[in-house]
Order: sequence, then structure tokens, then C-alpha cells
Amino acid sequence: MKIQRISTFVFIYFGTVLAFSPSVNAATFQTNFTQSLTGTDASKGDIWLNYISQDGTKFNNFSFINKVNILSNTPITNVQAGSTSTPGDKNNNTGAASTDRGDKASAPIPVSGMKNPTGTEIAAFVGNKNLNNIIDTEDTGSFKINLFFDKLIEKDKTGLDNLFFWERGMNSNLGIQAIDSTGKLMGEFLQLNHKDQNYAGYSIDTTEIDGAQQVGSWGVKLKQLGVTSLSGIQITTNAEYNGPDFKVIARNGPAYYQAPPSPPKKVPEPATAAALGLFAVGALRVVKKKFLVTA
Repeated sequence: MKIQRISTFVFIYFGTVLAFSPSVNAATFQTNFTQSLTGTDASKGDIWLNYISQDGTKFNNFSFINKVNILSNTPITNVQAGSTSTPGDKNNNTGAASTDRGDKASAPIPVSGMKNPTGTEIAAFVGNKNLNNIIDTEDTGSFKINLFFDKLIEKDKTGLDNLFFWERGMNSNLGIQAIDSTGKLMGEFLQLNHKDQNYAGYSIDTTEIDGAQQVGSWGVKLKQLGVTSLSGIQITTNAEYNGPDFKVIARNGPAYYQAPPSPPKKVPEPATAAALGLFAVGALRVVKKKFLVTA
């Protein structure tokens, strides 16, 4: 999304039959992250997810999206010579979902830019720990996309959320529904409402916008989706959802936190090690001579 605005329309699920959709009162969780850059560049660089905290429990046993099937996605149109997805005179805001990253952030592959993204490209950007790799949606576009996790997500007794979403701008909605391994819809369709978001503690400035925007978050339990397990989720949006720019991961099994490994000890360079060895031999000779003199 390019412009921060809050739609005053009544949001409805689109399809062959239009029906009002229940919205989610998303739970609160805290995002612990590390930013690769500082100052005004912090929102433009890599923002690595370390762990999530909820109800006094911290965990980083996550499942990530590893497969994406695009069922529909408003295509990019009217591509003129010099057209670009970045802000400026040649900016083209047509289409719907595309891949995006922070202005100075790394990414597994180049952003889709003025090309309609493939499922593989979307999976690469949403399926990693870099919170500054996202899916950007144009305000007037619509899509229906199936996202599959790398492991089956199952209900447990922890009371913690199972799915975690981040949305840039804190002003857009997103429709979600559980799917099985074949992409078949299960349970209930739910609408994640921007009014239920909580500030995630950081902002991002990506290639498709010209300034930093705060990031909000939603947490969702499988119970809210009406299922006890899922292989993935179908995400949907239309023009009335105001172009959600998002990231999603899942908790994999009972919550646990595994601290990252300690940095390896620095091993002296061969020349340095040799010099230290010569120094030790020389020092030993001096000690021996001193001993002989005083004996």
C-alpha cells in the first residue's frame, strides 16, 4: 500500500456469495528482533526475528512458508518504457501482491518489481526470518493465494497463538482461512482487522514507498479458524482491504526457546601463531639463562 488511509467501508468477503465475515480479536505478542542498521537507516536494513514473547513465554520454534500457489492476483498493467515500482514520476501502482524489501535490506532473490510475482518468489520473501522482506499489496488490487508451511501446524494446550502476522502501516485488513495439504479450505474464514493490531516495536521503509511506516502485528489461534490442524492458509484481499503489506510465520509445536550458538572463538592466523611460538621459545631460553647465571 502506498498511502496511509483507513477505509470506512464495511468489509465483506468476496466470492460468488457475498457474506459478512467475522473479524478476529487478535491476541498480543511481543516481537524480539535485531536490526542490522542504526539511526534513520534502521527501517531500511535487515530486521531479523529472534523470538516471540507471549504471556511470559518466549519461543523461536517456527515454521515458515515454503510453497505458494497463486489462485488469482490482479496483474500489473500499462507498463510504459521506464516504468518502475519505486516512488517517482515513472511509478506504476497497478497489480496487487508483489515482493518487497527494505531499501537497504538483503533478500534471497531480487524483488518482483514490474513483473507479476511467481509463487516461488512470494515463498522466498515471506518464508524467512527477515521482517524487512514482505509481500506488498497495491491499494486497489485483489488476490487469493494459498501459503503452505514447512510442517503441519497443530493445536496444543499452551494457550499461545499459532499464527503470527506483521503488517506495515497498521491500516489494512487481511482475510485468512485454513487449508489442508491439497489446498482445500477448512474451518472458518476470518478477517484480520487493522484496528486489532498491536505495534510490533519497529518501522520499515521498503522500495515501494518513500518513507518509514510503523509495523503492527496480529496473533491467531487455530481455534479462531475453527480447526485443530492446518497445512497452510489461504489469504485474500480486495480494494476495500486497503492493500495489506504483510509477513506471516507459525509456531511449530509446544513453545520452546533455543538460544543461538555462541560466536566461534577467534583462531590466530598461522603467521600470528608462529610468532607466538617463537616468542614462547625465546622467553623459555631467557628464563633458562637467568637460572644458569643465578645458580
